[in-house]
Amino acid sequence: QKMAGRRSFSTTSARTCDTLVVGGGVMGLNIAYQLKRRDPDHQVTVLEAAPALGAGSSGYSTGFQRAYYSFDETMGFALDGINAHKNWQDYLADTSAVARFVETGALWMLGYDEAQNAAMVERLAKFGVGADVLDEAAMGERFPLINCDPMPKFDAEGNEVDQGLGAFSAVYEHGCGHMDSSTCLEDLHRACVRDGVDFRFKTKVAKFTLDGGRCTGAQLADGSAIEAATTVNAAGPWFNALNETVGVKNSTTSLPTRIQVGHKYIPDEYCSLPFVADGWGDSGIYFMPRAGNNQLVFGSVAHRFESEIVDPDDYNDALDPDVKQDYLNCLFHRLPGLETSGEIVGFSSMYTVNQDDVHPVIGESNVPGLWACNGFSGHGFKLAPAVGSLVAQQITGLKTDAWETSVAHDFMGPGREPLTLKVKTHFA
Repeated sequence: QKMAGRRSFSTTSARTCDTLVVGGGVMGLNIAYQLKRRDPDHQVTVLEAAPALGAGSSGYSTGFQRAYYSFDETMGFALDGINAHKNWQDYLADTSAVARFVETGALWMLGYDEAQNAAMVERLAKFGVGADVLDEAAMGERFPLINCDPMPKFDAEGNEVDQGLGAFSAVYEHGCGHMDSSTCLEDLHRACVRDGVDFRFKTKVAKFTLDGGRCTGAQLADGSAIEAATTVNAAGPWFNALNETVGVKNSTTSLPTRIQVGHKYIPDEYCSLPFVADGWGDSGIYFMPRAGNNQLVFGSVAHRFESEIVDPDDYNDALDPDVKQDYLNCLFHRLPGLETSGEIVGFSSMYTVNQDDVHPVIGESNVPGLWACNGFSGHGFKLAPAVGSLVAQQITGLKTDAWETSVAHDFMGPGREPLTLKVKTHFA
């Protein structure tokens, strides 16, 4: 490995570790792993409040991977993460790693016209990602199960509203797919333990600690303390409550947001469909097949489904009947041949949504020694290996010759100006 400049750490007997990571989800695990792979002597402790992996947002993730983003920086960042996922055993240096990337492709039906979609195809091509612009005729040939009519919109009296839509146009992105999030977490945990990361489950943090204005670690709910040269807040939906204990001020606001997901049985002919993001007309859902168990997973891409701010310790984890019906109306419009009978299983989990630009907040906060790693707004899983690289580079000053990202260190910084998006959905 080629190492860049090192940052020195003082090592008093009171210090428990070099870096304390709060949160054992996919971000915390990748940060811990990336820290150890560039410096095996770097002492890393990960604290997780739950008794096992996957209790927070990471365990409920669909694990979907795509490069379609509004900004080139985020597109490159995503591809850095996807590269690790597509080469999972190599990334983890573990031939027994179980998780596998399942390629599906992705169909982006977001209401953009042909010229806008052609521009996206050109942008993707610059990053080596193949994509095609599809009109209605091409859709009929490639995906005959999908109806290309826009989802109608109705006013309060039930009259259809003219949406002023032009001709149908979509982007098909090659190389997209998904991984099982729970299996990824298990693989990551095993690699981290192998490399000497200290894990502590059922360990809740009460507050961060300060000395002279610098974060020095954390005080636990049981009253004990852990000291560290650097602390990373990767606590997902619990992020803000911990930040408030030491007065962290970010330039954007990220809030725990309830997200509802459903799934239903599908016959074999639907299992070869791509991931579909459907914003054509008044729709606002995504759906994606899980061919291994003949399930179609569906959820939201529209803000109307992503606006309920919740207490992460007290929220409804079921699928609301009205949301389920809205989802199904969109789904059966887009897939008119799909059998409408059968059980719909649903649940709710949480995203931590950046209310200003739906992009993550990554970097040292205004409190020295305390790193932010949050605001992933539902698209963090694919980014996680690159997030680990970015945070590990920032903390140690070290960069290796593989599995790294080259995104600017301040692009997603806690003090940045909010990024300007044309349309705010969690697809960013």
